Amino acid sequence: MADLSTFPITRRWPAAHPDRLQLYSLNTPNGVKVSIMLEEIGLPYEAHLIDITKNETWIPEYLSLNPNGKIPAIIDPDGPGGQPLALFESGAI
Repeated sequence: MADLSTFPITRRWPAAHPDRLQLYSLNTPNGVKVSIMLEEIGLPYEAHLIDITKNETWIPEYLSLNPNGKIPAIIDPDGPGGQPLALFESGAI
């Protein structure tokens, strides 16, 4: 099982299922793009609500994942070489 504890964001939003993609997003057009894609291709994921109205994208834990302070962002626990990989920006994901 992947160790996601190296990502500071998991201290604020812990992974209940660390073997799944971790999606950090909100119900916005760009945020929904990623969840729709994950549903369509059938990848299991765990969604974490990032409340942009409370500036949660600007707290240090979130900025450690996406320094742009925008949603969505993901952590893929099974990245290259079996190591977790962080991605952000809906087009890149």
